[in-house]
Amino acid sequence: MKKSLLFTAMLVAFNCNQSYADDYNDDIEKMTVTGSHIKRADLETASPLSVITAEQIALSGIVNVEDLLQRMSFSAGVAGNATNAYWTSGGYGTAQVNLRGMGIKRTLVLLNGRRMVNGGTGANSSADLNTIPTGIIKRIEILKDGASAIYGADAVAGVVNIITKDDIDGVTFMAKAGASDEGDGEHQEFNLNIGSTFDRGNFILSANYVNTEAVRQSDRIDCAKEEIVHDDGTSELSCFGSSTTEGGRALLADGQSVQFNQDTQGDGNAYEAYDSQKHAFTWIPYLNAVSPSQRLNLAATVNYQLTEQVNLFTEAMYSNRQSEQIVTPRSLSSIYVSKDFDYNPTGQGLELTNRRNTEFGAPFFFQETNTIRLVLGLNGEFSNNWHWDTAYNYSRNTGNDGWTFDLDSAKAADTLNEDVCSYEEGASIPCGDWFGVDELSQEVIDYVKYRREGNGGNEMRSFTFNLGGDLTELPAGTLAFATGIEHRYESGWRNPDSTVLSNGGEDTIDGDFNVTEAFVEFSIPLLSDLPLMKSLHAEVASRYADYSTFGDKTTYKLGLTWQIFDNLMVRGVKSTAFRIPMLTEQFGGTNSENLRTIDPCEGATGAIATNCLAAGVPANFEQDGTTVLTAVGGNPDVSPESADTLTLGIVWQASFLEGLSATVDYFNIEIGDAITAVNGSDVLKLCYTDPSAYSEYCDSFSRHSVTNQVISLNQRPVNAAQEKVSGVDFNVQHNGEINGFNTKIELEATRLLAHENTPLPGQAINDLLGKITEDQGSYTKWRGNLGFTLEAQSWATHYAIRYIGGADDVNGGGPIGSSVPSITYHDVQASYQVNNNFSLSAGIDNLFDKSAPFLTSWNDANTDVMTYDLLGRRGYLKLNVNF
Repeated sequence: MKKSLLFTAMLVAFNCNQSYADDYNDDIEKMTVTGSHIKRADLETASPLSVITAEQIALSGIVNVEDLLQRMSFSAGVAGNATNAYWTSGGYGTAQVNLRGMGIKRTLVLLNGRRMVNGGTGANSSADLNTIPTGIIKRIEILKDGASAIYGADAVAGVVNIITKDDIDGVTFMAKAGASDEGDGEHQEFNLNIGSTFDRGNFILSANYVNTEAVRQSDRIDCAKEEIVHDDGTSELSCFGSSTTEGGRALLADGQSVQFNQDTQGDGNAYEAYDSQKHAFTWIPYLNAVSPSQRLNLAATVNYQLTEQVNLFTEAMYSNRQSEQIVTPRSLSSIYVSKDFDYNPTGQGLELTNRRNTEFGAPFFFQETNTIRLVLGLNGEFSNNWHWDTAYNYSRNTGNDGWTFDLDSAKAADTLNEDVCSYEEGASIPCGDWFGVDELSQEVIDYVKYRREGNGGNEMRSFTFNLGGDLTELPAGTLAFATGIEHRYESGWRNPDSTVLSNGGEDTIDGDFNVTEAFVEFSIPLLSDLPLMKSLHAEVASRYADYSTFGDKTTYKLGLTWQIFDNLMVRGVKSTAFRIPMLTEQFGGTNSENLRTIDPCEGATGAIATNCLAAGVPANFEQDGTTVLTAVGGNPDVSPESADTLTLGIVWQASFLEGLSATVDYFNIEIGDAITAVNGSDVLKLCYTDPSAYSEYCDSFSRHSVTNQVISLNQRPVNAAQEKVSGVDFNVQHNGEINGFNTKIELEATRLLAHENTPLPGQAINDLLGKITEDQGSYTKWRGNLGFTLEAQSWATHYAIRYIGGADDVNGGGPIGSSVPSITYHDVQASYQVNNNFSLSAGIDNLFDKSAPFLTSWNDANTDVMTYDLLGRRGYLKLNVNF
């Protein structure tokens, strides 16, 4: 089969430019592709591979790599991006990719075939894609298969290998600016690449700057909403606010729940029965839909031929990111106050249950990270044409984060305890009037208010040596091999703010490990030139890893490619994979966060209602707010999880229509002893579904003795779950010509067949197929992308359609929020080549201004911000100059 033929079929996941394929001709040198260490002249392998080229990135108009990857049909679930307002799991402001919806920790990210350091502000879980400037990317190869036998731990759902440009000769400059239809969400990007080729090598210098401005949620939605279902089955959306109120709420000794004065011109000592409709706090104006950030990325590469057989290569990268997120005014909760306290207007002992301290203003979360990556290596060939390479990779990420101000809860409690505080002016610990809005003195505010700041980082050091080549000629072809060793050290640390640490809000994290690995891989030709068997080829690999923290682990890969005809190939891979616990999962201490949690006892029916009543939660219970203070942290007893993966596929090139190709690939991933920390909503739901079977979960939260509200919840990772994901990827592409214009049509789609997990052995399966969740994203059955490109000599247009199928809310709800419809987004771009050195482009994303749908289990802004577009229609202009 011709190499260009099958290569085209392998690249149908998106728009595979013919100019890229044309680089591979009959005189091609052997090269490696993601998923194998063996160099080969033909690029077909047993594993399904998608490629996104620099031209495709330019056509998309996307500034951030993760946005492009998360739009692909093989991505799903939750992953951070550079501007998601409140992405906490990976670190505020970080950007990741989530293949197959199996979590960012099960997707391995490589840069030029080598691992990247985790990114964020300390002890993080995944590489931060913000550190990679789009202007230096040559292509992105996405391996949609488990690959631990090739790359080691964490390559469970797949591998994303970002390959940078190595062939720039001259200067290229790009400037881009855009904004939303509303006139906000402005963003700018500038990219400068300088490269030159000389007798014995080449160098490239690159600088990239990206700036994104904020968009407030209140500029996109009017309020936070909940669905009210009427007796006749109809429903409507109604605004609601936070139960942490301005002026403060209290639970009196006689059981009354009261609200203190909220009128700045009213009686400062007034209070009345709490009414959520009247007193709730509107928080939407204090939250971002898009968070502002600035990124500066610098990169340099040098390749130099030392001798005829030995080459020197280097990579140096530096990235600085500054980002922030506005947050609601800080709150106070669960402080007991004596009836004799002078400022207590009730005459009863009370618990100050919630108070929103608007007198302080609204603080900002802020982050600044610095990441460096230095690679120094040698490669070459022996006289028998075996190739070798060795490299040292040093990468380090450091960061500071915090709040412009916070409230010291311990000091606040002191101001409500007259045994400690004083009513006298100028007292070192002043007593505070927290009962009613604007009653606090400036002395009290100054005493309890402080700037909160923590710091941390991640570090990785690795040494690799690889060797490969052809062993011998067999009747069916050449037997080739690759082998290598790697030693890697990784560490992560997190130093909380001293006040937070002393108040028990966050613990220090400090962990590290080292691993020594060895692998071997063979490419074995079995049969050739037989009827219905142009060729039969096996790929076999195994990798051994010895961890300082867990001991050893061995994985394998068995692959087969069966070339039936020149235009038809069948392929399959059976492999094992594993993921080690992240440093936070093993060494992490407690970190308390207010996480969105749905209490199933509100409006419960059936068994859940029965069990809620048995636990003392009344039938008319209403959840107070949407979040629960949740303690998340690590578990020193957690161990690696293991996976079995299977892919089966067909690669086809049409004989009746030139340029038409397609692939169909089935995938199945099953994980045993999965590392899991069940989210709060599921903890509560499982507990009240069957308190006996899920007693472990029932013991992980507590309710208030009077109000029955959940006041604390604990999440710790354990090796308990079983997970299974399966589906089918479809890819179709046609490259052709219409009336002298080049045309490219590409379709990529994924049909999810199963996405399920079992929280604990022997318990019921939690089926997520066709569901959308509050913290894991959407597991819709269908996702797809359709693109059409029309090119002339001096201009080109590209139209892209992105489809996200409908899904049922995992927590049910009324007629409006119990399910979300399918959503289709349309993007368009046009470019004009003024001359050989100058081009202009313009584009519009979300052309028809599609709004994000409401769902019961929304995580922000009444929707799932990890799945749907909240910004709305937006446009951009781009200038490219080459000289």
